[in-house]
Amino acid sequence: MAYLELNALSTILCGSFSAKIYLPEMDKLCLDDTAHEKKYPVLWLLHSEGGTALDWNRTMAEKCAAEYGIFIIAPDAQHSICTNMDYGPNFEDFLATELPGICRNNLPLSSDPADNWVGGVGTGAYGAVKAAIKHPEVFSKCIAMDGIFDMEAICRQAMEGKETGIFHTEESLKAVFGDLAAFHGSQHDVYALAETCGSGAFYITSAKSSPRAAERARLAASLGDKAQYVETNGEIMDFSEPTVLKNAIQWLCQH
Repeated sequence: MAYLELNALSTILCGSFSAKIYLPEMDKLCLDDTAHEKKYPVLWLLHSEGGTALDWNRTMAEKCAAEYGIFIIAPDAQHSICTNMDYGPNFEDFLATELPGICRNNLPLSSDPADNWVGGVGTGAYGAVKAAIKHPEVFSKCIAMDGIFDMEAICRQAMEGKETGIFHTEESLKAVFGDLAAFHGSQHDVYALAETCGSGAFYITSAKSSPRAAERARLAASLGDKAQYVETNGEIMDFSEPTVLKNAIQWLCQH
């Protein structure tokens, strides 16, 4: 198994960024491809708020990349909620355009949407679903694990002075989304986006006992036959169900 860390300059983010890269095992690579014609599938993987891409080292990400012969690239999203911020970096644009370009310039990655998948956990799952819906020309499939999707409810909690549970306050959410009172039906409302989704395939997981199970099931219902909803007995990041990522990647590679 192999693991790299990429540090590079982004013009979209107006600064440097870091990404973790998990590579296929050697026996899954075409080592005799002297013309460098072989291009490999890639999963762009997003962490949740309050964390970093390093969180994926606690999961089966490296093992999955090695076994399934894919690249997994996990960029740091800072506190952007994987979004084009109202007052801050345009992370969504970075994810859909510049990051793939930089990585393809340095690694044998496919540019075919059929071989480009996006996924995430927590708020990263929210960002992944939004990116897949809005950029089908880049991402063909999405795995959304233990997602936090009801951002409208979170914005409402923040405006009422309550804890949001995602390491954001009212003011920092305004920096991300702008006018919180106008969130419903906006470009940030993943449920509204799901109603207009025209293509793609989505794999959405939730622990049966999670207080967020209803919002995850709601998103799957909004996506209709484009989504597969999977109930689990635990979640990835608390180690109660470490195989969630492995099962999701198996789904990516078989569908």
